[in-house]
Amino acid sequence: MDWLQKEKERISASIKTKFVTGLVIFLPAALSLYILYRIFDFLDSFLDPFIVSRTGYSIPGMGVLLLVLLILAVGTVATNVLGHRLVLFLENVMAKIPIFKKFYTTLKTVMESFSPNGQKGFRKVVLAEYPQNGVWTMGFFTGSVRFGKDGPVLQSVFFPSNNIYIGIQAFLPADKVMETTFSVEEGMKLILSGGITLPDHISLFPLGHPPSTNPPGDLLSGNLQNGVSSESNPSLRP
Repeated sequence: MDWLQKEKERISASIKTKFVTGLVIFLPAALSLYILYRIFDFLDSFLDPFIVSRTGYSIPGMGVLLLVLLILAVGTVATNVLGHRLVLFLENVMAKIPIFKKFYTTLKTVMESFSPNGQKGFRKVVLAEYPQNGVWTMGFFTGSVRFGKDGPVLQSVFFPSNNIYIGIQAFLPADKVMETTFSVEEGMKLILSGGITLPDHISLFPLGHPPSTNPPGDLLSGNLQNGVSSESNPSLRP
């Protein structure tokens, strides 16, 4: 009887393990496909009425294709001199519309965070000694600002939650902010994953001083010489 009970427990544990393993693989894939489908359907619906009115048919995917071509056309026009001036003129006109101005400015700032040529938004992934000494928090460097006419120049760092655009905005001295070799996309992926995708080693260097130009002895002391292991220093986990 004991043998039978142990065998039942073994089979039950095996089934649970296989089910959980399958769920871990299936659920992210299924959710990703569903989200992609909803995005595709949403984008396709924008120009679908126009296509139906012209052809009499609803062609799946044609709305997305036309929308992509339209966005590429706008981007092409905006990257030349005359087109850029036209875009600035239209932006100035839209900025004068009271209610529209708030939505447009906010959305434009958000989108510029992901623009490869944008001067605003998230520029670098950094680790900052915040909210207290010895505790390092991952965030995005967004610029520098002087406090007062002759005050100190502080570094603007945004510490997001897993919702990426909800978080804490802090201004810190430069020596409290260390730059990483992560791209902005890699930093977002790390934060959105809750630290699960944390690498074994994070290379650090003073803000604005890439590894090849590091001044001698400018790296922080202790465990932050040339880099830090996420395993040996758990406090670096976001």
